[in-house]
Amino acid sequence: MKEFFKNLLSGNSDTSSKRFASLIALFVVISLAYIATYKDEKHITPEFMFDSIALIAGGGLGLTVIENIAKIKQQAKNNTSNPTDNPPTNPDGQL
Repeated sequence: MKEFFKNLLSGNSDTSSKRFASLIALFVVISLAYIATYKDEKHITPEFMFDSIALIAGGGLGLTVIENIAKIKQQAKNNTSNPTDNPPTNPDGQL
């Protein structure tokens, strides 16, 4: 568990601190929506809380995915746009 949180908050791992923050925010809003639902006499979830749950889950977690996709596309673009970085070699050693 300690190793997980260490990897989660470091910038060099696969886990993302943005993902962690959005998960914590999501759990907080879900718990507040649960409390607000059962404090209401009709037991109806307030619409703004439902909307905030959807926005946090979609925005916070989706941005990390979009960022990774953009990074992969940028790496692929860099690899194809600079063919002079790796010039072809002749195995025979002849020109």
